[in-house]
Amino acid sequence: MNWKEIASALALPLKACFDLTVSERRFLLGLLLLFCLGLGARALHQRSGRPGPYTPPPEQPAP
Repeated sequence: MNWKEIASALALPLKACFDLTVSERRFLLGLLLLFCLGLGARALHQRSGRPGPYTPPPEQPAP
C-alpha cells in the first residue's frame, strides 16, 4: 500500500462530509458573508478615533 492509496482512502470520508446541497451551500455562504460583514464593521468601529477623558465642569458656589 503506497501513500496515494492511503491519502485517497482518508479523503473519501472527508469529501463526503462536505457534500452539501445547493440550499445548504447558500445558507453557509450567507453565514460567512454576515460574519465577514461583522468583522469589517468591528474593524471600522475600532479604527475611529476615541474621545478624550471626561472632565466635569467646575463647581459653582451656592447663592
